[in-house]
Amino acid sequence: MSEFKYACPVCGQHIQCDSSQAGTQMECPTCFQKITVPQAPSSSGQKFIITGTKKSERPVSTIPESSSSLIPAAKGFPGALVVVVIFIFIGAAVAVVYRGTIFKSKPAAAAVAESSHPSSGGFQPGMPANGAGNLALNRPAFAGNSENQHPPQEGNDGNPRTRWCASSGSLPQWWEVDLGAAETITHTQVVWEHEAAYQYEIQTSLDNKDWATVVNRTGNSVSSRVSSDNFSANGRYVRIIVTGLQPGSWASFFEFQVFGSGT
Repeated sequence: MSEFKYACPVCGQHIQCDSSQAGTQMECPTCFQKITVPQAPSSSGQKFIITGTKKSERPVSTIPESSSSLIPAAKGFPGALVVVVIFIFIGAAVAVVYRGTIFKSKPAAAAVAESSHPSSGGFQPGMPANGAGNLALNRPAFAGNSENQHPPQEGNDGNPRTRWCASSGSLPQWWEVDLGAAETITHTQVVWEHEAAYQYEIQTSLDNKDWATVVNRTGNSVSSRVSSDNFSANGRYVRIIVTGLQPGSWASFFEFQVFGSGT
């Protein structure tokens, strides 16, 4: 008699027996299926794993033990469950790759939609002309805080499709521009992000320390896309402070313009 191993045809469990049991019926200790024990391998130079068969089925292939890792079962562990685990792992890997591809190829419009306060697309109709008369055009600009994609300098760059926006909807929020030299200021104009009743103050300063309020619209209740204010003041720095907003609006504008008596 010689001992050999064979595999359960249902779950892949390796079962050890001796040649005297060949052709008899056995019960798999793992899946409890009735199995016909195959004939012992004739080769003595190499061990074999023989796949057993269910009762009345024809024997199937004989597999070298060196390839037993290809059998979908580990010793003492149901093969069917191993197969399920393998398929779950492969499916998860494919899903990760697919998801990464989707995010890498996400169109710009989708990326904008995920921002905290997406752009309203710019303001073209009736946009006040920028030119030599706008003292604030492309001058250094600053703000209390800003969204990364909408920095202070986009509030006076003359581009009707860019804007400054505060980093949150909290109030108050301020934005200011340095005109580079003291000017006699007579007029300001703001192109807001939305047509809404923005409430605000406009202040001027000669030294960026002492400020004078020249426009007070903190009680404004009239919705408008463009706010124009006439006054007379001397200053190098001009600041707008947003004090009130309608629900859903943030402190944000496409353009802040400053005009003086010399222009």
